[in-house]
Amino acid sequence: MNRRSIDKSNFTPEELTSLRDEPNLCNQSRRTFLKWGTALTSQAIVGGGVLNLLTGVEAVADDTFENVIHWNYSVCGYCSFGCGLEIGVDGAGRAVAVRGNGKHPTNAGRMCVKGLYEHKILNNEDLRVGDRAVYPMVRDQNGQWQNITWDEATTILSQKIIDAVDSPLGADSVATYNTGQWTLEEYYAFGKLAKGAIGTSTMDSNTRLCMAAAVVGYMTTFGSDGPPGCYDDIENTDCFFLFGMNPAEMHPQLWRRIALARRAPRAPKLIVVDPRRTQTARSADLHLQLNPGTNLALINGIVQQIIANQWTDTDYISQHTRNYAAMAAVVAHYTPEYVASITGVPADQIITAAEWIGTSQETLSLFLQGVYQSMGATNTVRMLCAMHLIMGKIGRPGSAPFSITGQTTAMSNREAGGSSALAGYRNCYNPDHVRELENFWNIEHGKIPPYKPTVITSNSELQPEINSQVEMLRNGQLNLFWIQCANPAVTLPDLNRLYTYLDFNNPNRPYVVVQDIYDPVESSHFADMFLPAAMWGEKTGVYTCSERKVNLGRQAVNPAGYELREAGYGAYADLDITIMVAAKLAAMDSRFADKDGHSLVGFNTPEGAFEEWKACTTGTICDMSGMSYDALEASNGIQWPSTVDDMYGGRRLYTDGRFNTNWEDTQGGTPDKPWIDPEGLSRACLWAVDYENAPELPDYDYPFWLMTGRVIEHFHSRTKTKRIAQLHEMVPENYVEISSNDAEFMNIATGDLVRMTTRRGEIVVRAKVTDTVKPGQLFTTMHFGDIDPADVAQNNSRLVNANRLTINWVDPDCKQPIYKHCAVKLAKVN
Repeated sequence: MNRRSIDKSNFTPEELTSLRDEPNLCNQSRRTFLKWGTALTSQAIVGGGVLNLLTGVEAVADDTFENVIHWNYSVCGYCSFGCGLEIGVDGAGRAVAVRGNGKHPTNAGRMCVKGLYEHKILNNEDLRVGDRAVYPMVRDQNGQWQNITWDEATTILSQKIIDAVDSPLGADSVATYNTGQWTLEEYYAFGKLAKGAIGTSTMDSNTRLCMAAAVVGYMTTFGSDGPPGCYDDIENTDCFFLFGMNPAEMHPQLWRRIALARRAPRAPKLIVVDPRRTQTARSADLHLQLNPGTNLALINGIVQQIIANQWTDTDYISQHTRNYAAMAAVVAHYTPEYVASITGVPADQIITAAEWIGTSQETLSLFLQGVYQSMGATNTVRMLCAMHLIMGKIGRPGSAPFSITGQTTAMSNREAGGSSALAGYRNCYNPDHVRELENFWNIEHGKIPPYKPTVITSNSELQPEINSQVEMLRNGQLNLFWIQCANPAVTLPDLNRLYTYLDFNNPNRPYVVVQDIYDPVESSHFADMFLPAAMWGEKTGVYTCSERKVNLGRQAVNPAGYELREAGYGAYADLDITIMVAAKLAAMDSRFADKDGHSLVGFNTPEGAFEEWKACTTGTICDMSGMSYDALEASNGIQWPSTVDDMYGGRRLYTDGRFNTNWEDTQGGTPDKPWIDPEGLSRACLWAVDYENAPELPDYDYPFWLMTGRVIEHFHSRTKTKRIAQLHEMVPENYVEISSNDAEFMNIATGDLVRMTTRRGEIVVRAKVTDTVKPGQLFTTMHFGDIDPADVAQNNSRLVNANRLTINWVDPDCKQPIYKHCAVKLAKVN
């Protein structure tokens, strides 16, 4: 793309002058940066800088490559897209730069703004606030932190685990809540420790908050998890159907490829479903701007039109699916006019969208949090899958219902059983699967809990039938709560309640352990013990991205505090922490060892863990037995399934129309579940599901919809990104988007402080008047905590965390909270 292809009419004269005076786009205002992002088709980071198309030169970050003596092979540690990169290390062994891997097919050397500065998260001297954590700590009787050695820490923790298992509450009183940021080897090792040695089923991760609907939607349709498509489908489709996602900001390299595909001769159409006029929506051929919480009604309406117009593949339906008649009968009621009355999307736009989807030779559906964190989440995923199944548009180039994952290794957690699943997509309700894993791990039969783990959050006052770790906290049913590389004190819904359960004055609170990379992090405010962990760049391991591609990240530098190890301190990789705890448990009590009396986590290196993992997956759905570290690096990632006989056989799933719905294959459920094919014919399950209203709607007292979401500059709870000055300065504080109509009526201007109040709490943030949201709707970001001392000082003690407002109501099937909408009132602060 050259300079002459850029349309500068979208920029004000002031913005153009600013760009000429300051060629580093990362120092521009966020609005200007995003406008250039759209022009570039993504935040096009080339090497170490942004390609400035105004001057035609590369605008580098404030770091240079001059001091780099070695470029270390790696992969990005933020989102799930799996961009290949290299970490530049200087002569002192310090990470000083990052550049894209030009040979990696996913991103072709380009990176987003977070990746550009990713090396800065490693070094204390580069951090804006806080420090790398290097000392294990416990609180003394006065509540103050005291340093202890790793031997002391693992002894205390192991004894807490033993005491919990021996208590009347048993092994399930040991709760673990981890992440989507570990390596696959770390998930696998911890799953062995928790399920195989401790025997707890009270396990979950923050992937519950972002990906659970995709997992359950896939599993209950296809019989197992795993996105069917691959990134190459982007260049082979005729119609993009983007549902509840904003890749122009959230997945820039995905957006770059979409934009390039649209300019190619094939010229696919772009349909975007989003309540907001995001950068992605503004670029669409058709923007379906639906009301919050009405996703299922819309997709039912599109399926109704596909069936009514006979844009279906009747042979595929009869040979490869079940329950079509029941599904068709339900969606028949969702006429364009009826759906328009629910969603607010005009009937003619619904008809057009269905026609484009149905008549295009190939259709690629891409979906994310706007689906997963909204009302009807699992059922919406099921119907997106059903839409593809009834058209036969699956398992071939250019067509798939493709779930884009949120975190860098959320897929790895799902595969390895690090929290709420069993290793290798095994089914905890299938005795043969459980026995196979127990034999492989050399443990007694009956040690692995034969039922689903307990999810992280719910509220029994709203959904009394659902148990969760938060409810167990509330009811005094936990003895130990071990939080690893996650920050629930920022990210769980209805935080004011959670804080009361974790309060040190609560006699029912468990012993809380927080394992993380910085000191402080918000969740450590509630901890009794803190364990310092190493991070991306400081350890070796593999990362499964959204297209099931397994990428390798090699260690570039020593972990923080490496020089303190001889004294018993320093940060360790999460894999090493799991190895230490497993060994200490086995030494203290033989019940936590394998049948030969050895530690259950017997490997000592990441590659040793990966070799055992490969053997564990042999013959499973996510078979990785054909991979090796060297092959992963040489190939710039390999997709699963990858077998010894066919290393590269995992481009797409279900190419033969056979699904994992037979009882012996399925990843979840008992034999009586509706997705189990009773005739053993491996057919996909079509669901017949009706739209339901959200549990909380705007009313007289709370007249606005509140939507939450993300911005490109920050990641999740800002554990890493708030410490990088360049990212923080782009979006230094939380804000709320307000429509110009509502702002004029309420006499609110951009920059004014406003108070948002729900039935659960209130926050005070600055207003941003915009045309991105419709009247009656507000949008705020989910990134900002307000209990870290640095944030308290910056915000002058204002409460700004959106999760003080959100409702703790979870999808009944996947148990994922509906962060995307609740009812709120708004007032200007004088």
